[in-house]
Amino acid sequence: MTPKTPITPVADEEVEKTTAEKAVVKKSAAKKTAAKKAAKKATKKVGVKKAATKAVKKTLKKVGAKKAATAGTSAAKFGSGKKLLIVESPAKARTLSKFLGSDFLIRASVGHVRDLPQKGNSRKGLGIDIENGFQPDYQIIPGKEKTVQELRAYAAKASEIFLAPDPDREGESIAWHLAELLEVRDKPVHRVTYGAITKKAVQEAIAKPRDIDMDLVNAQQGRRVLDRLVGFELSPFLWKKVAMRLSAGRVQSVAVRLVVEREQQIRAFVAEEYWKLSALLEGRDVDNKKVSFSAELVQWRDERFALGRKAASSEEEVQKVLAGLENATYTLEEVQKKDTRRKAPAPFITSTLQQSASNLFSFGPSRTMGLAQKLYEGVEIGSDGPVGLITYMRTDSTRIEPEAIAEVRGYIETYFPKPYLEPKARVFGSQAGAQDAHEAIRPTSVALTPDLVRPYLERESHRLYTMIWNRFVASQMSDARYALTVFRIQAETEAGPGILESRGRIMIFDGFTRLWGESSTGSRKAEKGKEEAKAAGTVDGAKTRGEAGGAKAEGKAGSEGKTGTEEQLLPDIEAGSLLEKKELRPSQHFTKPPNRYTEAGLVKALEKEGIGRPSTYAPIIKTIRERGYVALEQRAFKATELGIAVTEVLKKNFPEIMDLRFTAGMEQDLDKIEQGQINWVKVMEGFYGKFHEKVVYASEHAEALKGRPYDGPERCPLCKSGMVVRYSRNGAFLSCSCYPECKGLRPMPGEGDNADEQEPVECPSCSRLMIVKTSRFGQKFFACSGYPECKTTKSVAQSGEADLPEIDHNCEDCGKPMVVKLSRFGKKFLACSTYPNCKNTHPLDAEGNIVFLPKVEGEICEKCGSAMAVKMGRRGPFLACTGYPKCRNAKPLPGEEGAASPASAKKAVGKAAAKKKAAATKKKTAAKKTAAPKKKTTAAKKTAVTKTKTAAVKTKTVAEKKTVAKKKTAAKKTKAAPKKTKEE
Repeated sequence: MTPKTPITPVADEEVEKTTAEKAVVKKSAAKKTAAKKAAKKATKKVGVKKAATKAVKKTLKKVGAKKAATAGTSAAKFGSGKKLLIVESPAKARTLSKFLGSDFLIRASVGHVRDLPQKGNSRKGLGIDIENGFQPDYQIIPGKEKTVQELRAYAAKASEIFLAPDPDREGESIAWHLAELLEVRDKPVHRVTYGAITKKAVQEAIAKPRDIDMDLVNAQQGRRVLDRLVGFELSPFLWKKVAMRLSAGRVQSVAVRLVVEREQQIRAFVAEEYWKLSALLEGRDVDNKKVSFSAELVQWRDERFALGRKAASSEEEVQKVLAGLENATYTLEEVQKKDTRRKAPAPFITSTLQQSASNLFSFGPSRTMGLAQKLYEGVEIGSDGPVGLITYMRTDSTRIEPEAIAEVRGYIETYFPKPYLEPKARVFGSQAGAQDAHEAIRPTSVALTPDLVRPYLERESHRLYTMIWNRFVASQMSDARYALTVFRIQAETEAGPGILESRGRIMIFDGFTRLWGESSTGSRKAEKGKEEAKAAGTVDGAKTRGEAGGAKAEGKAGSEGKTGTEEQLLPDIEAGSLLEKKELRPSQHFTKPPNRYTEAGLVKALEKEGIGRPSTYAPIIKTIRERGYVALEQRAFKATELGIAVTEVLKKNFPEIMDLRFTAGMEQDLDKIEQGQINWVKVMEGFYGKFHEKVVYASEHAEALKGRPYDGPERCPLCKSGMVVRYSRNGAFLSCSCYPECKGLRPMPGEGDNADEQEPVECPSCSRLMIVKTSRFGQKFFACSGYPECKTTKSVAQSGEADLPEIDHNCEDCGKPMVVKLSRFGKKFLACSTYPNCKNTHPLDAEGNIVFLPKVEGEICEKCGSAMAVKMGRRGPFLACTGYPKCRNAKPLPGEEGAASPASAKKAVGKAAAKKKAAATKKKTAAKKTAAPKKKTTAAKKTAVTKTKTAAVKTKTVAEKKTVAKKKTAAKKTKAAPKKTKEE
């Protein structure tokens, strides 16, 4: 027997250590072997490029693993026993970190983390189990997995968890989803809410946390489920009856209906003629001075002289009235004088904020709410750090907290003369149906005046903040007072009596208009209720009256004797005075159609009809624009043909869904769910059964709008047949009625930019009609209607005509004709008409002549191994890697490396001189700073070492790539060589 080798005793720790080391070595060796095998297989099967792609993917996986490890490390650093506070936005997290001590770790969920499935048209894609009480199948939103993983890691170590999303239904729902996903059962989870992000409000909220309000969660859940059911059922119906990929919704479709019905009213409107008649009269005032003023005829022969009356209906009738008034006796019969007051408006709610921002600054609802969100979450204010500037901006209540009222009244008393402070604090009542969950939108502190925060805000944010600040301070200021004077003049004629009236107004005291004047709130037409009257003040980048207020108004005296903008200043004449007629002025007028909805007007209409809630106005308007159902033209919404078609088919087949009262009633039901009065599942059950039956019936029996005959004069450009209206998700267009035998197309008259002015353009390749389309870069261009058989395109000039020249030249590679195209950077070039089968191109010079670039063959990129090609740049032709944009290697053409033009030589001399000067400056600076700290030297050394290492890694990577390329070449040669037999 062979004697056994004596075994040396080893400690347990050393055994474990040695075993672990061996395991690591074995594992590392196995990994290397597997990697080599995989690389060889990839090189053989896929080739160098695909192997490189796999390597890149592998690297990305490693980077992802490193990031995950970093996240785990940061969670591990978070010591147990701390409190975790979760908000939605990083900006809010930064602001809150200033108010809370080191006991808190504040993290952001970055919005929603869980929702219904976002893809799929099947029942699984619906994400709602209808048979089992409409239970939603919530899923983590794609891309939020890492966020959820990090929050779970933090929550596992926290002693307490505070959930602090926004204080509304949506915020409550986010808090509930977070609580469900954190999977924490053994520690307290609190809900905290605050109306303003201030130290006092936040600390009070933390001191008085509450449980998650499931009534609020269920109200939001009911809205989400209801909207998903309606959209999921109606959208496929539209695909079948109108066009593919359209969408419908419970609220968005009703909003489109408002715009469509206004458009139909405009189209059906017939203008009616009417006349007005004014007189320039002269008399003597109390000082016996001659004075003149104008008056308007309001009554003729005991009948009102106005629209709809015979006397004011035509020029012929007005001439009869003029003949009577020509020799009339005019007497000032009555002088009425009275003082009137105009009360200050309430602070902003969401809808009025959006309306004023639209009227004053042309901000859309989404833009307004985005800016307001930033002001609410906090802005860096110098050394104070992040400060929340306004209260929560999604509210329908005009209520103000008593502390805020006391603060603003103290500010007015300090910085304005005494008459400007209203004797008693104003209390504004909210409109019927308001939720009143949050107070009105106001500054968190009036001490933060617009001038004080100006250096820290961008221009748009500052304008919005100034408007909010002015409106809030003005709401507690005194009424504006006016002296109103009305003259009633009797005109005695042979034909009968006539009565003329003249009105004048003088501002006695400006009151709240010091901050919120007529230029801010709009003209007096708006006060009388005329919808969407434009603001009297212009907004042109300079300060408006509403923006010029604030701290600059401090200490100034009131304005006396200002006249109104629309009414004249009347002289002081006693009643009974005789007047002399100086001139009679008839003027012709025509009634005008109702105005289209502006963004502000549509928000007002939605609020008035009870459609949606403060948090939904902006998303509604954004959605209907993105869907192409409405277009914003000159700041007003115009219904597109697609929007009209969708509205008509939905109104006909689903009158209940499209009924304004139904939508408003559903909002009231959601409010009742929030108040705990009804169960959300019962509401779903009461709605869905009947609705689903109607969808099934309409899908089978409703008439499709596809191929509806067009009653206009347009004919098919190819066969001269009649046209039919068809729809796509991009809008309506005209198609030949003989389709598919004839594929002629025309743009829909009135659809798109300059659609009415565009003349038909013939395709140069196949003679079909070309239609206007929009590229992904937003540029208009002509595309052949025969696509995809013909892929010819032409650019569109502003005049609507094709502006690319035609060049008679055939492709050198395939012999097909070449066409001029426009790059996305606006440069013209010549390309083969068979693209993408042939990718031959030629650049064009400024005169439109073809530039033939020199041919260079056999040039290989030394960085990636790809072929090099000749390209044209600003300084002439050069060699560029065909692997662009992954490889951006470029170099001069062969033989031109050392050559330089006089101009380039001059530039080189200039650059050299500049470098010399810079080097001298650096030396002087270095001489001055002789006593540099050692720490900086060490840091510099470390940086140098890091740069050296990086350069070494890059050099190694290039060398490895070259080695792989050489091996591949050698392998090819080996394969090509004849195989030797064993005998040889």
